[in-house]
Amino acid sequence: MNTLPKAAFFDIDGTLFDTERLWAEALALLFERLGAHTSAAALSRLTYGLAWPDAHRALQLHFPETVGDLSAAALGARLCVEFDRLFALAPPLIAPAAALLRALRTAGVPCAYVSGSPRRTIETNLRRCALAALFDLERSVPSDDMPRGKPAPDGYQLALKRFGIQPDEAVVFEDSRVGSLAALAAGIAQTYVCPPPNAPPQDFPPEARRLASWNDALPALPRT
Repeated sequence: MNTLPKAAFFDIDGTLFDTERLWAEALALLFERLGAHTSAAALSRLTYGLAWPDAHRALQLHFPETVGDLSAAALGARLCVEFDRLFALAPPLIAPAAALLRALRTAGVPCAYVSGSPRRTIETNLRRCALAALFDLERSVPSDDMPRGKPAPDGYQLALKRFGIQPDEAVVFEDSRVGSLAALAAGIAQTYVCPPPNAPPQDFPPEARRLASWNDALPALPRT
């Protein structure tokens, strides 16, 4: 883009942190505790990019005997325990995405996250990696604030509203098909996608701007 955006919106899982795989690994561990043996890869293919309520519905549909009558809140609380333990062992920061975030903030562009993960988990991990201060946390949109998860546009529409800007004044950084569909449905044409190498195959919409690396996004911005 020739001019800087008025706001930049980052997805978290798979974009800033390589945590889509961690969520799948945590879910596989939890399923094992519940008596089921399902690979993290299979669980990732089913839930990749989905907000937790939507992922929970998919799991209920495909694994009714394992999930049983555990609510999204109950299963999610147990999942977060497994996930937090894995994240703390080795925080999987995606360095080029973090460099892009820092470059935007240095250039004076406010940044927020729009994520299908809960606020507590996101912001705990941002603090662990000394990135929380780079985000406008109050105007960010976690799953707690989304009426509907991605690919519905609700999260990005709410972010635009909180910043008081139009879709053509924002830029989005995503890693998943459902995330890019959500951003485009909100009217944000400047939607870039860069999935991590371990992501399952995805059919991205042609309007999404596919990148080989986050280093290729907004190349005029100097990185540190």
